[in-house]
Amino acid sequence: MKRYKDETERPNEWLTRLREEPKLYGLLLDEAGSLALAAHRIAKARCRIHPTAGAVPTGIEVHAAAREIQSFVPSIGRVPLADDLASDCDAAGVPVLARFRAA
Repeated sequence: MKRYKDETERPNEWLTRLREEPKLYGLLLDEAGSLALAAHRIAKARCRIHPTAGAVPTGIEVHAAAREIQSFVPSIGRVPLADDLASDCDAAGVPVLARFRAA
């Protein structure tokens, strides 16, 4: 599943296609090279379709996307914590917003 224009230009259609063809989650995971990066791509596409969302997903959004991937690719095992996924994204040079903490 190469990164198609749909992912950036028509993210709603891209996300719909993922849900309609669950095998694409495995292909996305293989192509991205890591759960964190695959989840980031899904989370970023979701950010594009929500007008109030920012352009950069939060660690929690990446974590939710990782859990979605895991539901279709259970062989990946346990989903890391949101902070760990965010750290993996950061190490790969992919921006993720930190979780907001109560003061």
